[in-house]
Amino acid sequence: MMVDAALALDGIRVVELPCFDPMPFFAAAMTGKLLADFGAEVIKIEPPGIGAAERRWGPFRGEERNAETNGLHLYLNTNKLGVTLDLGDFAGHVYLYKLLADADILLNPNLPALNERLELDWRTLTRRFPRLTVISATFFGAESAYRDRRGGDLVATQMGVVGYGTPMQQVTDPATQPPLRLAGRQADYVTGYTAAAAALCALLARQDDRAEGMHVDVSQWLAMAQMCRPEISIYSHEAPEAPYRKRLLIRKKTSIQYMFPCKDGWVSFGLATNRHWRGTKRMMGNPEWAESEMFNTFEGRLENSDALEALLTEWLSHFTREEVFKLAQAEHVPSFPVNSPAAVANNAQYAARRYFVDCAHPAAGRVRIPGAPMRFSHTPWRLRRPAPCLGEHNAEILGQRLGLSPAEIEHIARKTA
Repeated sequence: MMVDAALALDGIRVVELPCFDPMPFFAAAMTGKLLADFGAEVIKIEPPGIGAAERRWGPFRGEERNAETNGLHLYLNTNKLGVTLDLGDFAGHVYLYKLLADADILLNPNLPALNERLELDWRTLTRRFPRLTVISATFFGAESAYRDRRGGDLVATQMGVVGYGTPMQQVTDPATQPPLRLAGRQADYVTGYTAAAAALCALLARQDDRAEGMHVDVSQWLAMAQMCRPEISIYSHEAPEAPYRKRLLIRKKTSIQYMFPCKDGWVSFGLATNRHWRGTKRMMGNPEWAESEMFNTFEGRLENSDALEALLTEWLSHFTREEVFKLAQAEHVPSFPVNSPAAVANNAQYAARRYFVDCAHPAAGRVRIPGAPMRFSHTPWRLRRPAPCLGEHNAEILGQRLGLSPAEIEHIARKTA
C-alpha cells in the first residue's frame, strides 16, 4: 500500500446534514462515510448537546449508553470532521450557509417540507450556491406523491419487493411463509451506496470548478426496488399463478441454492446440475438412498424435494459447517457455511483482504471496524481519523475557517446540552 498516495476524492468538500426525522435514517451518514473514506473532506453537522441519531441507536458496549462509543457511530463517521450547529437558529443557519459557499456537495436526508421551511431545499440553495450539488436521500424521493411521508427500512424492504422473496431462496409457499425484512438496516445502507454513486456521477458531470451543480434525488424505496429486477421481470411476463411461476418457487427450494441445518449451524450448497448432485453423493460417501432414481435427474429432485431435504438434513446433522464446506470444496460442489459475526471476524479470507482495521478512538479506545469495501492500486482507502467526538472540530471549522471567537463556539456547544 502506498501510504502517502493521494486519495481518490482529495479536494472535494462535502457537508452532511443530520436527519431530523424521528424515524432514524442513516443513508446520508453512509454516503458521507464512503466519500470521506476515499478522501473527501466531509463536515458532519450535528445538533448541539445530543448529536446525530446514530449516536443513540447503538450497539453499545456493555450497559453504558455512551453516545461517543457506540458501534454504529464509530463505523459510520470515520474520517469525518464533526461540527455542532443548531439549524433552527438564525446564527446556525448563517454558519451553515458559510460552509456551503465552499462546498461541492450537500448530503441532505430530510423531507422536502422541512427543507423548504429551513430554506435548505434545492431551489433556494441553487440560487445562492450555483456550484453546489445537493444529494437528497429520502424515503420516497423529493419529487413524488409520497414526498413528505415517513418510511424506513421495513417499509422500503416491502414496498421495494425485497420482502416478497426473503429469506432468499427459501420462500416456497407465500401463503404460509410471509415476507420478512432483512436483518439490520440494509435499506439505509443500500440507499447510502446508491447516493454515493450518484454523487460521483454528479461530480463527473461538472466540466470544471465553475460549472453549475445539480440536484440528485435518491429514494430509499427505489434503491431497494432496483435490487429486485428478476422478480419484477418474471411477474411482468407471467401471471401470479402461472405454471412457470409455481415451478420457479419449487426450483428455488432445491435446485439453485438452499440453506440446510447442520451440527453447529447452517450451510448452503447448490444442487442446480446433475454434476453438482454427483459431487454431493461422493461427499456423502455414496449412500444407497442417493442412488434412487427419484433423485438422479433434475426433474426427480424437483418432484421429490421434501424427501431429499429430509435425507440431506439427517446426513448434515453429523457434520459441522466447516467440515461440510471442506467436503463440498473437494468435490467442486457450490457451498459455504452461514457465518456468525464472530466467525466472520476471524475468517482467513477477511484477514487476507485486510478488511477489518483497528481504530484508536479517544473515548472508545481501540476498536475493530470494517474497512475498505474495495481496493484501489493508486488511491488507496485510508483510515485518517476516527469518528469525531461531538463538536470535536468546532474550533477548527467554526473558529479557524469561519472566524468565530472561542466564546461564540462555546455558546454553540452548550446551547442545547
